Amino acid sequence: MTDGWRCGVFVAACSVLLLAGCGDKATTPTPTSPLPSMSVMLAEKVMGNAAAPITMIEYSSLSCPHCGDFHLDTLPLLKATYVDTGRMKIVYRDFPLNEAAVAGAMVARCSGDSFFTTLGALYRAQSSWAYSSNYTSAVKSVVASLGITSSDVDACLASTELRNGVLSIGSAASQTHGITGTPTFIINGQKVSGAVPFAQFAAVIDSF
Repeated sequence: MTDGWRCGVFVAACSVLLLAGCGDKATTPTPTSPLPSMSVMLAEKVMGNAAAPITMIEYSSLSCPHCGDFHLDTLPLLKATYVDTGRMKIVYRDFPLNEAAVAGAMVARCSGDSFFTTLGALYRAQSSWAYSSNYTSAVKSVVASLGITSSDVDACLASTELRNGVLSIGSAASQTHGITGTPTFIINGQKVSGAVPFAQFAAVIDSF
């Protein structure tokens, strides 16, 4: 179920995805370049100065159109106003709503230091892959320009450990913050639900 600002999710979606298969794992392709270590891929993804006094945690799904709207329209303003000035950092956490979003999240995490670049590319091209019946092939087309090859994507998506790690992030969000839809933000402990306008974010941030 959706409203004007959020993408809905079934309450047990993360559990269902954890149990779902992810294709044939019998053969793991050899990536063009080694994938980052699992600890690097599953580490917190932080935009901005880690010592910033304000923390915005973003729970988002790469297949959620409202999340895409936030990344295209509002995030650049937040970054320029609060992140680049050192006042706030943004911690991105996956809350995938479907298998396409899981795949996109995995590929972004496999890109290592290029995480936010890859994430941005996937959000900008969301309409070309997130709703495709062959989203894996479509994702490959999106990330090819970033130097991520088809074999890199295949090797990334073959990692059961990475997949389960991504889904565990979403499960923890439900348990810790009661997250049920995307995007949802926790700003210094205060929850903001939906892709609200910049001014609404600013009012919360400026209150700290």
